[in-house]
Amino acid sequence: MGCLVVLGARHNTTDEWTAKPPIEASRDGSVPPSPLHKYAVPMHTLPPASDLAPGALRVLVLGDSIAQFLGTTLRHVQDDTQVFVAERGVGSCNLFAATREEVDGGWEDNSSCSEDWASDVAQLRPDVTLVVMGGAFFTERACHRDFRAEYTSRLSFLADAMGERAGTLVLALVPYPLGRWRYDDVPKRVDCLNSILADFARARRLPMIDLMKHVCPTPDCRVVSDGAPIRPDGLHFDGQGAHETARHTLAELVRISGRVARDASTRAPP
Repeated sequence: MGCLVVLGARHNTTDEWTAKPPIEASRDGSVPPSPLHKYAVPMHTLPPASDLAPGALRVLVLGDSIAQFLGTTLRHVQDDTQVFVAERGVGSCNLFAATREEVDGGWEDNSSCSEDWASDVAQLRPDVTLVVMGGAFFTERACHRDFRAEYTSRLSFLADAMGERAGTLVLALVPYPLGRWRYDDVPKRVDCLNSILADFARARRLPMIDLMKHVCPTPDCRVVSDGAPIRPDGLHFDGQGAHETARHTLAELVRISGRVARDASTRAPP
């Protein structure tokens, strides 16, 4: 299956580095650890909890190029005292395992967004893993019954492979694309993709973040926020206009994390 989201492979780290604020000694003369600033580590790195503010939520964003851009924007707007985000999205990929197919006498490689998900969560051990797959709908098979079965099976395999090491697994429902990305029956394909994701989440009792409802309350979608485009190219969350969506996403992740913790406490034996 092909995907038309075309950006490089795994997102490179940011070049933005910011000095930490001065560390003040406590009354007894000891120097407490200073929580890391958002630009103190590369974008694909999630520091251990001991390096962050007490109780800070550690979030890993996985998926395709939409995950890359959204994850990077989440890092930009995060409140370091509450949450810390890393992104390990992959551009020009699909959810399935990587394949090589013969096309018109040549070979075409289909890269996988999910090949490293299990090892990513094993390495970083996030509190929350957010999966954002916005490019799957570009296949003409998105609304076919066999594709639904294949996609659901792959989601199940990946969720099991990541297991508890992913923390709370959250799925994002994606918005309609705009401009050159919206052609033929793409909006219908987006609806089909979101239906697959929502049905899987309900079956596995996984939380969801509805970016479709937030960004596209109508088929025309919201285009501008804070005086800037939300998705400058019509697909990827980027720049000042994407900040409000990123803040909304972080608030939802914090809310979900708190709900999961409360649910776990009520199930715990006395």
